[in-house]
Amino acid sequence: MAYSRRIVFESALLSWQQLTLAAPDPAWSDSYRVDGPRLLLPLSACFECRIGAHGFVCDPASALWLSPSQRYRLRRPWADKRSALLIVGEDLGPSGRSPLPLAVHLQMAGWSQALAAQQLERLDIEEPLAAVVRALVPTTGEASMRRPHRAVERAREYIAAEPQRDDALTEIARAANCSAFHLARRFRLQTGLSLHGFRTRLRMTLALDRLRKGERNLSALAAELGYASHSHFTGVFRRNFGLTPSRMRTNLAAPALR
Repeated sequence: MAYSRRIVFESALLSWQQLTLAAPDPAWSDSYRVDGPRLLLPLSACFECRIGAHGFVCDPASALWLSPSQRYRLRRPWADKRSALLIVGEDLGPSGRSPLPLAVHLQMAGWSQALAAQQLERLDIEEPLAAVVRALVPTTGEASMRRPHRAVERAREYIAAEPQRDDALTEIARAANCSAFHLARRFRLQTGLSLHGFRTRLRMTLALDRLRKGERNLSALAAELGYASHSHFTGVFRRNFGLTPSRMRTNLAAPALR
């Protein structure tokens, strides 16, 4: 799979890179191992992963830890799929998926801005990035994973493919081939989120990524993300980040990138 790659920060401890998939690739990759442990944080869309007998979806609400000790396969059908990649020098645990809080996306957007403006010293960024890696590496129990619930994984993939859709529970359940009542219960048990909360987390991650790039038309962004009005989008954004989208855009506008 061909990627464009930009190094955001690099030291002897770790490398932070931004990856963009150059072209859609609907086929499964060959089975392979990484040459060093790494943490992959999706910023847009989603992809599928198989580790051993388990297949699951990775999206902006999840982080994927890859260890050289385990083989895996990926399938990434989305062009322009963007991810942050943290390559580290220590193998901290077995491969697996873990929840990715919105707060981490916000922290990394702020650090990227501060690095571009040359406002951080090496230790200022190495310590918090190391803490992010440590917090997101799955425990042995999480990585060995109860077998992922197929309906939950299908629902995750369905929502992450087009989070702007205003689907009802029955429509998502139909796509997941599952009872609506059973899906709502199983989804919350496995992810810790309601279906609505999961969709909102994906939308907010996409909004943050666009604002970090300087998106000017907030009404158009609200519509693209599935909100009926600018005010609805602003209210949801403020509840999740404590700031309006316009204020967040200002905060993330790095002088060095203007």
